[in-house]
Amino acid sequence: MSFFPKISFQGEVEKYLSKVFRNNELITALGTQEAESKYQSLLSHLSHPPGFTTVRVNTHLASVEHVKKLLFEEIQKQFKGLYVPIFEHPKLQDILLIPVIGPSGMGIRMTEPVYLSPSFDNVLPSHLFLQNLPSVVVSHILNPQPGERILDMCAAPGGKATHLATLMHDQGEVIAMDKTANKVKKIKQNAELLQLNCIKAFCYDGTKALAVEKRDEQEGPPFLPESFHRILLDAPCSGMGQRPNMVYSLSLKEVTSYQPLQRKLFTVAVNLLKPGGVLVYSTCTITLSENEEQVAWALRTFPCLQLQPQEPHIGGEGMRGAGLSLAQLKLLQRFDPSAVTLQGMDINSLQDSKEDDLISLANKDCIGFFIAKFMKLNSK
Repeated sequence: MSFFPKISFQGEVEKYLSKVFRNNELITALGTQEAESKYQSLLSHLSHPPGFTTVRVNTHLASVEHVKKLLFEEIQKQFKGLYVPIFEHPKLQDILLIPVIGPSGMGIRMTEPVYLSPSFDNVLPSHLFLQNLPSVVVSHILNPQPGERILDMCAAPGGKATHLATLMHDQGEVIAMDKTANKVKKIKQNAELLQLNCIKAFCYDGTKALAVEKRDEQEGPPFLPESFHRILLDAPCSGMGQRPNMVYSLSLKEVTSYQPLQRKLFTVAVNLLKPGGVLVYSTCTITLSENEEQVAWALRTFPCLQLQPQEPHIGGEGMRGAGLSLAQLKLLQRFDPSAVTLQGMDINSLQDSKEDDLISLANKDCIGFFIAKFMKLNSK
């Protein structure tokens, strides 16, 4: 049930999106009515918050069980004894899910917050990192190993970089880049707060991170070709998947400006990746041009790249409309908020729900997000 109006776009952006979600491939597969229904559902979901707050546990410092106990006590204090459950995720074993208590009917007096969600200001700051569920999935898919050299090309504010370092047991090297100085400062602060030492943060433009000639030994950018075992390109994007968002302010010119920038960054990433290495590309947007079309372009442009299965795969498959085969679409992961019915969660409905059903809901009722995983084949 919608509590807020659908997200509002500028006219030209709305027209553009309408074409994306009514493309011929999609209409042929789903039918006009189903495609239209999904699109309208998506617009409604984007103006509402996800149904769960996701926190990632810093397993470098503490166990999930220990942090869960501390967090439960904190929430009890904040909500004055109101019982709000905390769930562990069976496939993402370093996160905790907290249901957002919200309206399940329209008979609500607007004198208090519409949604009840705990505050995380200074709550276990070295043990918890507030992160959207798909953002956590990305680092698991890259699957960094201790001792490897990893590049996070657009790393601010450092959520994924610190997660990668944690998954590597703080052994190896995570190079975290961003072109804005105060954002790089934030990455360093987060690494320090979470007590991770293998992260090296640099203020640098990722499109210029490839060295054109051999230089004296240095640890910072630009880097020589084939310098990294794994690369994460969580690309700058139009951000249309973020929730909740009542009014989207970007113009069509701004929305369409991201595709060429993403391709420049992607080209640098392919060159910096070692043969046999893994490149994960992700965005928090819903367009075809920044997601499936980029995959189709990458496979045409770089014969050395091969799409790979993703583990864990808890989102949906890729969206039709970019000319990819069904087999290729199944290898992609698109988190589509419209995949679940919009519903408020009150205390009673929580108590009546099975934990497995709530986890399944959390997998779907999240931000709009896209992930593709590539391997660079050995050059012959």
